[in-house]
Formats: sequence, C-alpha cells, structure tokens
Amino acid sequence: MKATLLAGWRARRVVLAGGADGLCLWMQAMLGELGAKVVRIGAHADTQTLCRALSSGRTSALIVPCAHRLAGEDVCAQLASLRVLLGEAREAGVPLVMLLSDEDVYLRGANPYPACEDDAPGGQTSSGLVQSVLQLYALGEARGLMGDAVGVVCVRHMPALGCGHPAVAQYAAWCDALLAGDVLTVGHPAAQGIFVHPLDIAACALTIGAQHLLTPAPGAYNIGTDARSLIPNRSAALRLITSCGGTRPIRETAPPCAPMPGPLDGTKARLRFGIRTRIDAAQALALYFDQMAAASRGELSACMARQIREYIGALT
Repeated sequence: MKATLLAGWRARRVVLAGGADGLCLWMQAMLGELGAKVVRIGAHADTQTLCRALSSGRTSALIVPCAHRLAGEDVCAQLASLRVLLGEAREAGVPLVMLLSDEDVYLRGANPYPACEDDAPGGQTSSGLVQSVLQLYALGEARGLMGDAVGVVCVRHMPALGCGHPAVAQYAAWCDALLAGDVLTVGHPAAQGIFVHPLDIAACALTIGAQHLLTPAPGAYNIGTDARSLIPNRSAALRLITSCGGTRPIRETAPPCAPMPGPLDGTKARLRFGIRTRIDAAQALALYFDQMAAASRGELSACMARQIREYIGALT
C-alpha cells in the first residue's frame, strides 16, 4: 500500500476542489507528505477558476473530497456543477477525477447486510438520492456514454470524525466538552457508534487513485468498515475520558438524531487494491481529540503532519 501511494502520487500535480477543512484538509496534507504538488480551489469555483487550475500545468488528478457539497442541495445545480467539472477535466486531458462522498447512495430496502457496489442506487434520504444520480452520471462519463470517456472513480465511505455529517456531530461535541472541562453529553448511549478517522479514508481513497493512475480502474468503490470501528456510544465516551486522564461522569440523553448511513461492504476495493481501514474506534476518537486539542493551541498543521507520517510509516 505504501509503495502504491508513493509511486502513484510523488511529483504529481493534483487539484483539490473543496474547503480548508474536514476530509479535504487531510487529503491535501497527505498528498503533500507523499510528494505531490497540490493546488486547492473552492468546491464552488467558477468555470474560469477551474479551467486555470487544471490547465496551468500537467494535472494528473482532480479530486473532490466532498462531492455532495458541489453546489448546495438542488439536484439541478449540483448536476450542472458536475457537468462543468467533468467537461473541464476532459478538455484539460486530466486522466483521473475522484469523487468522494459519505452519503448513503444505496436503495437498501429490507436488506440488513452491508451494501456492495453492485446494489441498486437510490439512497435512503433525499440527499442520498441526489448523490446517487450524480454518481450515475459521472460513471456514465467514465464509460463514454456522454461523450469521450473520462477516468472517473467514485469512492463511497462512512461519515468520518470531524467531517460535518450529522451522524458524527456529537463526537465533536464530546471533545469540545473535554477541552472546556465540562461533562460529556452522550446521546443514545447504548447505540453502536461508527468511528472512522478521515486519515483512514484519505489513505484508502488515495491508494485507489494511485492504482488508477498506474493501471486505469474507473468505477465505484466502497471503503468498508469492520467490527474494529464499532463501539457503543457510552463505552466510547468513557474510553475517551479515561485516555485523556479525566474522571468526570457522563450525561446520557436520547434526543432525535440523524440516522447513521448503513454499513458498506469494502470487499471489492480490498481484493483489487489491498486497502482496509487500519485505525480502530478508540484510536480514531483519541486521534481526533488530539487534533482538536492541537487546533485550540494553534498547532493543527503540525499535529496532522505527525499523524500522517506515523500512519504512512506503519504501512507495508
């Protein structure tokens, strides 16, 4: 995995479309650590800005870390934005466009099992439906159904800590409470929480992208999770308090909450690219707390660089 990352991204010029936060920030930092030359533009960049960014040098990849934020909630606006993005990539001769999203794009019905890439798209929510439409369009471009083929890779993943999804919002609130010396409020303490660190998502997605640049492999891929990413919310909160040296009790509540997207089967990507998440739930939460503590001291960049170096150094 390490060899693929280094061979795929070293000295490559990459354009990131996204904000200076969440998964985009992690991908920018990791690409820099791998030796790529990174240019970041806003997710809502106009056509001229996108054209200049893609054509100012030999661009190897255009990556959208949060494709569900392309242009607000309206499906027509998002589709128009995606058409511009793919069209400019084609005109500039960019060999890879990566679209990442944590929206649940699968039409699950009564199926209790993790969704795989061959399952029907459609989503469980309006935003999931919109994202499934956008991904179908993008994958059609990859097959040349709407003109010359574009190398499109769609990466589907679970909501990661600190990336803005409502399903993981309370975990950020826990860290804020610990930093402020307050009691942690734990919503739905007996429910299973899924704790995925954005560092894992970034590394797995970039491994897929690196392999595509070496041997083209367009299509949709899930980054799956396993039992190591699952802990009941109560246990996760208590472990976080213990790891931070705290002894405070917790406050338990059961407020209305956003549904957690269903689990994903990552078999296809694991067998084809050898990827898997490597950070377990307790470690993911501890790393996330370290980031937030570092951010409060104005040391976020240094903290992220250290975590990325340690992560890459542990890869085989």
